Amino acid sequence: MDTHVHTSPSSSDSMLKPDELVELALANGLTAVSMSEHDFILEEHKREEFRARYPDIFINFGMEVSTDHGHMIAFGMPSYLPGIRRLEKLREEADRVGAFLVVAHPFRRLFDPVTAMRTGKKFELTPAEAAGQMEVFKLVHGVEVANGANTPEENYFALEVANILDMPTLGGSDAHSTSGIGTFATAFARSIGSTQELIEELHGGRFEAVHKSKANRWVRFDHGSIEEAAQELELPA
Repeated sequence: MDTHVHTSPSSSDSMLKPDELVELALANGLTAVSMSEHDFILEEHKREEFRARYPDIFINFGMEVSTDHGHMIAFGMPSYLPGIRRLEKLREEADRVGAFLVVAHPFRRLFDPVTAMRTGKKFELTPAEAAGQMEVFKLVHGVEVANGANTPEENYFALEVANILDMPTLGGSDAHSTSGIGTFATAFARSIGSTQELIEELHGGRFEAVHKSKANRWVRFDHGSIEEAAQELELPA
Protein backbone atom coordinates (compact mmCIF):
# COMPACT_ATOMS: atom_id res chain seq x y z
CA MET A 1 0.00 0.00 0.00
CA ASP A 2 1.16 3.50 -0.83
CA THR A 3 0.25 5.06 2.52
CA HIS A 4 1.12 8.65 1.62
CA VAL A 5 -0.12 10.22 -1.59
CA HIS A 6 -1.97 13.43 -2.45
CA THR A 7 -4.58 14.08 -5.13
CA SER A 8 -6.21 17.10 -6.73
CA PRO A 9 -8.35 19.01 -5.89
CA SER A 10 -8.46 17.72 -2.30
CA SER A 11 -4.80 18.72 -1.82
CA SER A 12 -4.20 22.12 -3.40
CA ASP A 13 -0.50 21.40 -4.07
CA SER A 14 -1.19 18.21 -6.02
CA MET A 15 -1.59 17.78 -9.77
CA LEU A 16 -2.48 14.08 -9.49
CA LYS A 17 -6.09 13.20 -10.22
CA PRO A 18 -7.68 10.40 -8.14
CA ASP A 19 -8.37 8.29 -11.24
CA GLU A 20 -4.75 8.70 -12.37
CA LEU A 21 -3.58 7.53 -8.95
CA VAL A 22 -5.61 4.32 -9.14
CA GLU A 23 -4.50 3.57 -12.70
CA LEU A 24 -0.82 4.11 -11.82
CA ALA A 25 -1.12 2.11 -8.61
CA LEU A 26 -2.55 -0.89 -10.45
CA ALA A 27 0.06 -0.59 -13.21
CA ASN A 28 2.81 -0.65 -10.57
CA GLY A 29 1.55 -3.73 -8.77
CA LEU A 30 0.01 -2.02 -5.75
CA THR A 31 -3.06 -3.64 -4.20
CA ALA A 32 -4.02 -0.66 -2.05
CA VAL A 33 -3.50 3.10 -1.77
CA SER A 34 -4.29 5.68 0.88
CA MET A 35 -5.11 9.22 -0.13
CA SER A 36 -3.61 11.31 2.67
CA GLU A 37 -4.85 14.78 1.82
CA HIS A 38 -3.66 17.91 3.62
CA ASP A 39 -5.94 18.64 6.59
CA PHE A 40 -8.91 17.20 4.73
CA ILE A 41 -10.78 13.95 4.30
CA LEU A 42 -13.47 13.32 1.71
CA GLU A 43 -17.08 13.00 2.84
CA GLU A 44 -18.10 9.40 3.52
CA HIS A 45 -20.62 9.06 0.69
CA LYS A 46 -18.04 10.34 -1.83
CA ARG A 47 -15.48 7.85 -0.50
CA GLU A 48 -17.89 4.97 -1.07
CA GLU A 49 -18.82 6.21 -4.54
CA PHE A 50 -15.18 6.34 -5.57
CA ARG A 51 -14.34 2.94 -4.07
CA ALA A 52 -17.25 1.35 -5.94
CA ARG A 53 -15.67 2.36 -9.24
CA TYR A 54 -12.49 0.39 -8.49
CA PRO A 55 -13.29 -3.02 -6.98
CA ASP A 56 -9.83 -4.44 -7.83
CA ILE A 57 -7.92 -2.23 -5.40
CA PHE A 58 -8.53 -1.14 -1.82
CA ILE A 59 -8.68 2.64 -1.47
CA ASN A 60 -8.28 4.20 1.95
CA PHE A 61 -8.95 7.84 2.75
CA GLY A 62 -6.56 9.21 5.35
CA MET A 63 -5.36 12.68 6.18
CA GLU A 64 -2.01 14.46 6.59
CA VAL A 65 -2.51 16.83 9.49
CA SER A 66 -0.30 19.90 9.95
CA THR A 67 0.52 20.12 13.67
CA ASP A 68 2.80 21.98 16.05
CA HIS A 69 5.16 18.98 15.81
CA GLY A 70 5.13 18.67 12.02
CA HIS A 71 3.00 16.62 9.65
CA MET A 72 1.13 13.55 10.89
CA ILE A 73 -0.64 10.97 8.76
CA ALA A 74 -3.87 9.91 10.41
CA PHE A 75 -5.55 6.62 9.51
CA GLY A 76 -9.10 6.09 10.74
CA MET A 77 -10.07 9.67 11.55
CA PRO A 78 -13.65 10.34 10.35
CA SER A 79 -13.04 14.03 9.60
CA TYR A 80 -10.90 17.05 10.39
CA LEU A 81 -11.66 18.26 13.92
CA PRO A 82 -11.12 21.57 15.71
CA GLY A 83 -7.92 21.78 17.74
CA ILE A 84 -6.01 18.93 16.12
CA ARG A 85 -3.26 21.24 14.94
CA ARG A 86 -1.96 20.57 18.44
CA LEU A 87 -0.50 17.08 18.29
CA GLU A 88 -1.56 16.28 21.85
CA LYS A 89 -5.17 17.03 20.86
CA LEU A 90 -4.83 15.00 17.67
CA ARG A 91 -3.56 12.02 19.67
CA GLU A 92 -6.44 12.43 22.12
CA GLU A 93 -8.98 12.36 19.29
CA ALA A 94 -7.18 9.46 17.60
CA ASP A 95 -7.32 7.41 20.79
CA ARG A 96 -11.01 8.20 21.14
CA VAL A 97 -11.87 6.65 17.76
CA GLY A 98 -9.08 4.07 17.57
CA ALA A 99 -7.16 5.84 14.80
CA PHE A 100 -3.47 5.28 14.02
CA LEU A 101 -0.99 8.19 13.81
CA VAL A 102 2.27 8.27 11.88
CA VAL A 103 4.84 11.06 11.90
CA ALA A 104 5.52 11.89 8.26
CA HIS A 105 9.04 12.57 6.94
CA PRO A 106 10.25 13.61 10.45
CA PHE A 107 13.74 14.72 9.34
CA ARG A 108 13.00 16.38 6.01
CA ARG A 109 15.45 19.18 5.18
CA LEU A 110 17.04 19.10 8.64
CA PHE A 111 20.41 18.16 7.13
CA ASP A 112 20.16 20.74 4.35
CA PRO A 113 22.82 23.49 4.75
CA VAL A 114 20.54 26.02 3.02
CA THR A 115 17.83 25.37 5.60
CA ALA A 116 20.39 25.72 8.39
CA MET A 117 21.50 29.09 6.99
CA ARG A 118 17.92 30.31 6.68
CA THR A 119 16.87 29.25 10.18
CA GLY A 120 20.20 29.88 11.87
CA LYS A 121 20.01 26.39 13.39
CA LYS A 122 22.05 23.34 12.51
CA PHE A 123 20.59 19.94 13.32
CA GLU A 124 23.24 18.13 15.33
CA LEU A 125 21.32 15.45 17.25
CA THR A 126 22.40 11.85 16.96
CA PRO A 127 19.67 9.27 16.29
CA ALA A 128 19.77 8.27 19.96
CA GLU A 129 19.44 11.90 21.05
CA ALA A 130 16.59 12.51 18.61
CA ALA A 131 14.80 9.43 19.87
CA GLY A 132 15.08 10.59 23.46
CA GLN A 133 14.54 14.33 23.07
CA MET A 134 11.94 14.79 20.31
CA GLU A 135 8.48 14.82 21.87
CA VAL A 136 6.78 13.86 18.61
CA PHE A 137 7.80 10.21 18.92
CA LYS A 138 5.91 9.92 22.21
CA LEU A 139 2.66 11.00 20.57
CA VAL A 140 2.49 8.78 17.48
CA HIS A 141 2.10 5.08 16.80
CA GLY A 142 4.51 4.74 13.88
CA VAL A 143 7.26 6.44 11.88
CA GLU A 144 7.40 7.07 8.14
CA VAL A 145 10.97 6.09 7.29
CA ALA A 146 10.75 5.55 3.52
CA ASN A 147 9.38 8.67 1.87
CA GLY A 148 9.72 9.12 -1.86
CA ALA A 149 10.30 12.88 -1.57
CA ASN A 150 13.09 12.54 1.01
CA THR A 151 16.82 12.08 0.57
CA PRO A 152 18.31 8.69 1.53
CA GLU A 153 20.07 10.40 4.45
CA GLU A 154 16.76 11.69 5.81
CA ASN A 155 15.09 8.31 5.40
CA TYR A 156 17.96 6.33 6.94
CA PHE A 157 18.11 8.66 9.94
CA ALA A 158 14.37 8.19 10.52
CA LEU A 159 14.83 4.43 10.29
CA GLU A 160 17.60 4.47 12.88
CA VAL A 161 15.45 6.50 15.27
CA ALA A 162 12.50 4.15 14.76
CA ASN A 163 14.71 1.14 15.42
CA ILE A 164 16.04 2.68 18.64
CA LEU A 165 12.48 3.28 19.81
CA ASP A 166 11.28 -0.10 18.50
CA MET A 167 8.50 1.66 16.59
CA PRO A 168 6.85 0.26 13.44
CA THR A 169 7.91 1.76 10.11
CA LEU A 170 5.95 2.81 7.05
CA GLY A 171 6.74 3.90 3.50
CA GLY A 172 4.94 6.02 0.94
CA SER A 173 5.61 7.88 -2.28
CA ASP A 174 4.37 11.27 -1.02
CA ALA A 175 3.47 11.79 -4.67
CA HIS A 176 1.80 15.00 -5.80
CA SER A 177 1.89 14.14 -9.52
CA THR A 178 2.07 11.09 -11.78
CA SER A 179 5.75 10.76 -10.86
CA GLY A 180 6.76 8.53 -7.96
CA ILE A 181 3.86 6.10 -7.67
CA GLY A 182 5.16 2.58 -7.09
CA THR A 183 8.51 3.53 -5.57
CA PHE A 184 8.00 3.50 -1.79
CA ALA A 185 5.20 1.73 0.05
CA THR A 186 4.13 -0.21 3.12
CA ALA A 187 3.87 -4.00 2.90
CA PHE A 188 1.28 -5.74 5.06
CA ALA A 189 1.40 -9.34 6.19
CA ARG A 190 -2.28 -9.83 5.39
CA SER A 191 -4.55 -8.75 2.57
CA ILE A 192 -6.56 -5.62 3.39
CA GLY A 193 -10.04 -4.98 2.08
CA SER A 194 -11.51 -2.38 4.40
CA THR A 195 -10.56 0.55 6.59
CA GLN A 196 -11.33 -1.52 9.69
CA GLU A 197 -8.94 -4.25 8.55
CA LEU A 198 -6.30 -1.61 7.82
CA ILE A 199 -6.60 -0.13 11.32
CA GLU A 200 -6.41 -3.59 12.88
CA GLU A 201 -3.24 -4.44 10.95
CA LEU A 202 -1.66 -1.09 11.77
CA HIS A 203 -2.30 -1.41 15.50
CA GLY A 204 -1.16 -5.02 15.28
CA GLY A 205 2.18 -3.93 13.80
CA ARG A 206 1.94 -6.41 10.94
CA PHE A 207 3.63 -4.29 8.27
CA GLU A 208 6.96 -2.78 7.20
CA ALA A 209 8.36 -0.11 4.89
CA VAL A 210 9.42 -1.31 1.41
CA HIS A 211 10.65 0.13 -1.88
CA LYS A 212 11.12 -1.02 -5.46
CA SER A 213 14.39 -2.43 -6.73
CA LYS A 214 15.80 -1.91 -10.22
CA ALA A 215 14.50 -5.38 -11.07
CA ASN A 216 11.01 -4.24 -10.10
CA ARG A 217 10.88 -6.20 -6.84
CA TRP A 218 9.52 -4.89 -3.56
CA VAL A 219 12.31 -5.09 -0.98
CA ARG A 220 12.42 -4.24 2.71
CA PHE A 221 13.65 -0.73 3.42
CA ASP A 222 16.84 -1.00 5.46
CA HIS A 223 20.19 0.72 5.77
CA GLY A 224 21.88 0.59 2.36
CA SER A 225 18.88 -1.00 0.65
CA ILE A 226 18.33 1.97 -1.70
CA GLU A 227 21.88 1.69 -3.03
CA GLU A 228 21.66 -2.08 -3.30
CA ALA A 229 18.33 -1.90 -5.12
CA ALA A 230 19.74 0.60 -7.62
CA GLN A 231 22.49 -1.85 -8.56
CA GLU A 232 20.26 -4.91 -8.86
CA LEU A 233 20.26 -6.34 -12.34
CA GLU A 234 17.04 -7.22 -14.05
CA LEU A 235 16.61 -10.95 -14.53
CA PRO A 236 16.11 -12.24 -18.10
CA ALA A 237 12.54 -13.11 -19.01
